Amino acid sequence: MSLWQDVITTALVGTERRTLTLTPATNPLGQLLSQLNPTDPEATLLSAAGAISLYHRAGQRPITDNQPLPQPCPPEDKPPCSPRAAHYLKLMLQKERVKLLPEWLATAATAGYRVPDYCLPELLEVGRTSPQLRPTILPVLGQRGRWLAAQNPDWNYVGEEDIEQTWTSGSLDARKLLLQHLRREHPASARERLVTVWQQESSDGRIALLNTLQIGLNLEDETFLEMALDDRRQKVRRQAAHLLAQLPESGLCQRMKQRIQSAITFRRKRNRLHLDFILSDDNEQEITRDGIDSKQPPQLLGNKAWMILQIVAATPLSLWSELQEESPAEWIQAAKRSEWDHSLVEGWAVAAMGQQNREWAEALLPFYSTFKGYLIPQNQLISGLINVLSFEQRDSFFLNLFPSSKVPFNSKHAAFPLLTHCHSPWSTELTGIVLDGVRRYLKKTDNPYDWSLSTGLKEFAYFMSPDIVPELSTRFNNIVPERSALASYWTEIIDEVLAILHLRYEMGREI
Repeated sequence: MSLWQDVITTALVGTERRTLTLTPATNPLGQLLSQLNPTDPEATLLSAAGAISLYHRAGQRPITDNQPLPQPCPPEDKPPCSPRAAHYLKLMLQKERVKLLPEWLATAATAGYRVPDYCLPELLEVGRTSPQLRPTILPVLGQRGRWLAAQNPDWNYVGEEDIEQTWTSGSLDARKLLLQHLRREHPASARERLVTVWQQESSDGRIALLNTLQIGLNLEDETFLEMALDDRRQKVRRQAAHLLAQLPESGLCQRMKQRIQSAITFRRKRNRLHLDFILSDDNEQEITRDGIDSKQPPQLLGNKAWMILQIVAATPLSLWSELQEESPAEWIQAAKRSEWDHSLVEGWAVAAMGQQNREWAEALLPFYSTFKGYLIPQNQLISGLINVLSFEQRDSFFLNLFPSSKVPFNSKHAAFPLLTHCHSPWSTELTGIVLDGVRRYLKKTDNPYDWSLSTGLKEFAYFMSPDIVPELSTRFNNIVPERSALASYWTEIIDEVLAILHLRYEMGREI
């Protein structure tokens, strides 16, 4: 080390001001250094530095890990998917058709399969970077997937298969996933676990774990959520109020109901219902505790309109038929005749989404363009209302937007903007009508470059019914006319749509 220090000092000072003095040749390193040419000080310095550095590295012993080896992986209790199904998964993990990954995972889990071992590292990494996929990844990991995740701290969201061990020593992500699972199976048990750790959790932990009550939310959760309304952090209080607003029988909803009843006024003119609101001066502490912001209305929305919107969004929808025996559609028309139309319509939409009210959701969807996203982002609100509908109701709603099966379909069609927000499976009938409509549009249009339609179609392919695939070769043959203005652009788009449908069809059959 003294020799190395001499090299460093000489390099810092410079060979013109200091001569490197080498030690006598008493060991192999000294013998090597003694062969350097002292008449070339620069070359001597560099050669000595290289030789000494190599000498030290060659003399180091490798680092040894004294930690005990991990326990072997337990035997698997699920069969692996077929090689062909695994091939499709591998494509998605390599970023090809990655949007189909949730469908593959859900289908494999339903069929009771696990992913092959060689796909586990990539799939676990997907779960690390995409938290929304974690609930669908866990069921297909198998024993080896859980064992492998335990070896890497970056994959600690998986947790142990032992529920108690995960709950006591797992990461926040792992405990959140565990609560989500328990809420699906045993809502009360999951809630009790949350109650026991609530006071010890950080504020971020309370927010993350509180969100799990969205699964299986029921009136038995009210006592705990009312307690959360007094939390010291505003985000926790608002999340608790948001959950209580989805329970029409909760005390919070009943308090909102009383506020509406005391504020609303009615009159009829020419047999039409007209309404207005006279808000009372409620105790500010009480309305703030119930999640109402009375001081910071969004831009372009007055304070009273902001208050009405928030109260209506948390009011049981059953109240409106109790006040006046009118249908949701008639109430919406009454709102349109008032100065509070945006507040009422959007408030009802938020309430219909939260309370899963199909009648109100169906009545409100035609007014989607008026949603401003004051409480919930517009896209999320529209998608949420569509998801409230049952499969049959949703299918009927969209089919009714096609009064004639002979109408061309493009981005100007009334159904197009709503279909872009529909992230649920389509029926075979709806799929066929849309593809038929696209074919009619391509045959008649003089303006082939409908960019919105081409983009939308590639998204629709992930939700169209793959059951239509056997009909594609005959029913949709030559969907793109053989015209130069169309063929080069639309052939590529349609081929992409059909390729996705074929892949989904084959993937489903294989799994």
